[in-house]
Amino acid sequence: MVHQVTVETKTGEDSWGNVNTVTSDPIPGFLDDSRALVRSASGDQVVSESTFYTGKEHAALFAPESLVNLPDQASTVIRCKTADSGPLDLPDHIAVTLT
Repeated sequence: MVHQVTVETKTGEDSWGNVNTVTSDPIPGFLDDSRALVRSASGDQVVSESTFYTGKEHAALFAPESLVNLPDQASTVIRCKTADSGPLDLPDHIAVTLT
């Protein structure tokens, strides 16, 4: 876990269309800057510029369309995928696909 990000989790919109967010404390993880073609939560094909890996206890923070503040830029969450090893006792984590 050599990188840190903060997340502005999208919690909804008010009656005027303003987006409500909650900012997290710094989250440790690993940032992979590989470009990939992925499917969004709505099923559309989009280009991902990076993927952030961290512990699965942070999954609720990475709601689709939330803003992730990376060391050198801000990105938007496309989707968050949980990797749970079950009874194998391997490291459980999430992969957050970012624009």
